[in-house]
Amino acid sequence: MFNPWDNGSRPYRITLLTGTGLILLGIILAVLGGAVSLLPIQWTAIGLIGLGLVTHLAAQVLRARDAQRRNRG
Repeated sequence: MFNPWDNGSRPYRITLLTGTGLILLGIILAVLGGAVSLLPIQWTAIGLIGLGLVTHLAAQVLRARDAQRRNRG
């Protein structure tokens, strides 16, 4: 069975983990910011979640590019 993690390139894996980490950090900050009612922390959390989503999307583009290269060769 095809496993994208095992067959993915190193840049794909790094980008995917970076995006996931940013989303996780954003969620933690959002909960913390909501608990203590600090607006700057909440806005930072929103920015980190957005950046994480963009990075995660970039990882999917890398994965598609890797698949195209694998199919050509």
